[in-house]
Amino acid sequence: MLKKNAIRSGWCLLVLALGACTLFKQPAAPTETGSSEAGTAATTADNPYGSAPYTPPANTAPAYTPNAGTSTGYVGNYSPVDINAATHTVQRGDTVFNISKRYQITQDNLRSWNNIIDNNIKLGQVLRVKPAGYVAPAGSRNTTTTVTTPVNTPNVTTTTSTTTTTTPSSSTTVSTSKTISAGGVRSVNGIEWQRPTAGSILQSYGGSSKGIDYGGSAGQSVVAAASGKVVYAGNGLRGYGNLIIVQHNQTYLTAYGNNQSILVKEGQQVKRGQQIATMGNTDAKRTQLHFELRENGQPQDPSRFLPM
Repeated sequence: MLKKNAIRSGWCLLVLALGACTLFKQPAAPTETGSSEAGTAATTADNPYGSAPYTPPANTAPAYTPNAGTSTGYVGNYSPVDINAATHTVQRGDTVFNISKRYQITQDNLRSWNNIIDNNIKLGQVLRVKPAGYVAPAGSRNTTTTVTTPVNTPNVTTTTSTTTTTTPSSSTTVSTSKTISAGGVRSVNGIEWQRPTAGSILQSYGGSSKGIDYGGSAGQSVVAAASGKVVYAGNGLRGYGNLIIVQHNQTYLTAYGNNQSILVKEGQQVKRGQQIATMGNTDAKRTQLHFELRENGQPQDPSRFLPM
């Protein structure tokens, strides 16, 4: 009897235990289906949690493109140059780098030949682009021997005296006792100009001529057309012979070529009308003064500045 009661009690406990399991059973974890806004699909076998893995959206922002033609930055000067030239006049956009690049020399040489510190150069500055004693190869500069009708220059006179004569400020006394009158002064762009010598004009400005050729006699006085500083005095540029370059300001400079002798030195300050050379025919087929006037390095017609 006791044995039967024990068996019944065991079965009752087992039924109660199974009922409790059914009563307190946890529901299965819910599954989620992604929406079309998230750009996902239904759950997959590789994602037991139901949500699709996060995928960052593609970058749809347009790439930045700078507007053409709006740059106002520095523009370097890479214009062609005469590679055989001995000097270079600094123009807008010139740097130590692009000057040395165009003349096929090193930056160190350019700095050394011109005592340049910290690559500082100035507009209108005349720089050596060849070492001292350089002679350009033949044919590096075309010279013209065309003779044009002499221009009447009534204001230019030459007088001879047996003694040294005191003359106005526009005149220069030459050691040969010849007094050369410049024939007046003309003020242009804040500078007072005068003719660099007396005599007729053999070659006017234009075409292949970058200046004016004045005729005269050997040893005739050549004077500074305006006050300034001598930045070059030598014969390193073929076709110009004994050459003097005077810088008047940051914009203007004048060149005096084919001289017989040079009477000034580089770095020297000269006054308008002061004698700087004597006329000759070095590197020329005739006795003459080749005169050039440059504005920002570009040749200009001297007749626009000088009293003719």
